[in-house]
Amino acid sequence: MPKINFSFHRIEKKHHALVQGWLQKKHVQPYFFGEGLQNTLKNLELAAVGVDHNGEYSFEHWIACVDDQPMGFLMTSLVSGPYDAKDAYNKWFEEGKKTITLDLLIGEEAFLDKGFSSPMIQEFLRDKFPQVSTVLIDPESTNSKAIHVYEKVGFKKIEKFIPKFNPVPHWMMRLRMKS
Repeated sequence: MPKINFSFHRIEKKHHALVQGWLQKKHVQPYFFGEGLQNTLKNLELAAVGVDHNGEYSFEHWIACVDDQPMGFLMTSLVSGPYDAKDAYNKWFEEGKKTITLDLLIGEEAFLDKGFSSPMIQEFLRDKFPQVSTVLIDPESTNSKAIHVYEKVGFKKIEKFIPKFNPVPHWMMRLRMKS
């Protein structure tokens, strides 16, 4: 595959309708629904107007482009700790190591099943998060396509769990950035 010209841009108000449209697409709906979808839409609105939670970094939203054509949506959030064995995310917090969560979707059908996802994730993390030690991602355990992509990037399954916002099993997967 020839080199793909990815670029990543922080969400702006002008991207809001585009991402909302992607969230309504048939290939996205099985993974973004209910409380999780409502949280995504709320955070999208806040990010699109440049507002963060409590004046502190807690999440960032990005548009992924190929040759300047929007194709995907990425969301990151900081795992700020402290360590909490009962919290699905903070239980992976390590003092002195920056950890983020990642979630994403390919919105444009023309980019589905073409091998873009793994290189997009790798380029995104290298470009925007080189200082991060650990990245967590939590696909539904039945989403074998996403799990395959994440494993191709280097994520490892570390624990099956049921998140508060979606009462079906998910895999917590971890990528150590140095590896």
